[in-house]
Amino acid sequence: MRHFPVFMNMEHARVVLSGGGDAALAKLRLLLKTPARIEVYAEAPAPEIETWQGEGLVHLYRRALRGGDLPGATLAYAADEDAARDARTAALARAVGVPINIVDNLHDSGFITPAIVDRSPVCVAIGTEGAAPVLARSIKAEIEERLPASLGVLTRAAQGFRKAAEALPFGGPRRAFWAEYFDRAGPEAYRAEGEVGLGLALTGLLDRHLAQTPSEGRITLAWTGSDDPDLLTLKTRKALDAADVVVHDADIAPAVLELARREARFVALERPTDVPPMPRLLNAQTGGGAHVLYLSARPLPDRLEQGCRAAGMDVTVIPGVADPARPAAAALKETA
Repeated sequence: MRHFPVFMNMEHARVVLSGGGDAALAKLRLLLKTPARIEVYAEAPAPEIETWQGEGLVHLYRRALRGGDLPGATLAYAADEDAARDARTAALARAVGVPINIVDNLHDSGFITPAIVDRSPVCVAIGTEGAAPVLARSIKAEIEERLPASLGVLTRAAQGFRKAAEALPFGGPRRAFWAEYFDRAGPEAYRAEGEVGLGLALTGLLDRHLAQTPSEGRITLAWTGSDDPDLLTLKTRKALDAADVVVHDADIAPAVLELARREARFVALERPTDVPPMPRLLNAQTGGGAHVLYLSARPLPDRLEQGCRAAGMDVTVIPGVADPARPAAAALKETA
């Protein structure tokens, strides 16, 4: 990952852009969605830029950028569509430590602007590090279709309710509340009553979740069947996304573990644990109603499930699908 994706706080930020043509307009249309102070330096600005200046959206300076214009800037864009002028802008920015983006020049840019799906405050950024802009646009189009236009409204309502939702225990109970809000309660309330109905929906949903009996911990046993994340079953992927604790064999592929939530706790087994102590090991991780996922690199022996059930645990078993490319002997190997 050559370019590390981050979301920068643009409140009170100052962005400097050199250029007044089509390249500058493309960047400015994105920047105008932020609260940053935007300074444009262009001797012949496009009419749109002049309009934005008249509306107070940008600060236009009808001259070339100078070195003294850059100190204190958060970001800088070189968008003159002229290699020599863009190189000069980049040199001025680097001289005072300001990150610089040169339009259509990935190699010399300090940062890049990804393709963006905007449902503020939900934003999805898609980047290919310049390798395939057409692919980035295709992915953006797919995500645009999947995310409803109302998502921003639902999220803003949730943002104002986060403090109240802290009455729920941290972890699974709180995630279950928010999942139900975004999956069902929120969209239904918005369709029925619009934005005004979201507050009542959140309050009613919270009351119902607070009244529920705290759930006991539960265990999911899953055989990955493959080191390739694309070959995992859908149930295994969902379990990875939901688990609070992931207990796994040491030889589970890192690419598979990457699918778990960042907040999940990981317990690596240096070697596959024999069945008798395994139920006790898993049960010890279920405190506070935690969802514990055991990922095995080998087919799960029936006696593991039986041992967990005999100990009174709530157990779900997800069989894996063997990778056809993996040698049969490796797939069937079990610890004695």
